[in-house]
Order: sequence, then structure tokens, then C-alpha cells
Amino acid sequence: MKFYSYGAALLLSFGLAAGPAAAQTTTAPNPFGGTAQTGTPAQAAPAPKKTKAPAALGSGQFASEAEAKASCPGDTVVWANLSSKVYHYETAKTYGKTKRGAYICEKNTAAAGFRAAKKEQRP
Repeated sequence: MKFYSYGAALLLSFGLAAGPAAAQTTTAPNPFGGTAQTGTPAQAAPAPKKTKAPAALGSGQFASEAEAKASCPGDTVVWANLSSKVYHYETAKTYGKTKRGAYICEKNTAAAGFRAAKKEQRP
């Protein structure tokens, strides 16, 4: 039984215990030199969620539709799927929804190696 108490105290001192029994410690001056750890039991803070960094966009590719429309007035803005090299018009259900993509002016698509989706019609 003492081994369990010692093991739990050891885990708590290193902050390795999980759940409500985890202790949050702070350091305080020790009259005998060094520092002493003090604190009250508290829940450990949740780990931050990892997010994927957005793919690097090439020349003429935009992260938002507004940026693309401002860059190419008078031209149709399409959603280009960077993985498949296929672009979609705003009437398509996949417009702006593929995992890797960018908004691009339609006049720049051929030079960038994109083609129109086969079953979509230009609006």
C-alpha cells in the first residue's frame, strides 16, 4: 500500500497523473535553500488541438472568394481543386469545399494546368 502512495505522489510531483487527482504545483522559496513545491489538486489543462497549416497557394490563387473577385473583375471566379487539377463553378456543390483548393480566375486556369469539371456548365 505504501508503494501505491509513493508512486501516486511521484506521478503527481512530475505532473503525470491524469484526471481530477492531478496536482498543479507552484514553486515557493524554501528557507533551507532551493525551492519547494506547493499547490492544490486541480485538473490538468486540455492539450491544444493541432490544426493543419493551409497549403501554400501559387501565383493567382486566393484563399477567399472576395480576394479573387477583387483581383479579376469581369472574369468568372472558380474553385480549383489543387489535388485533381479540376475547377468548379460557383453553381457546383463542390465549390469551395474540397480539402485542398483555392479560388482562381477562370482565365488563369489553363496556364496553371487546370481543366473544367466534365459535367458542369459555365454559368
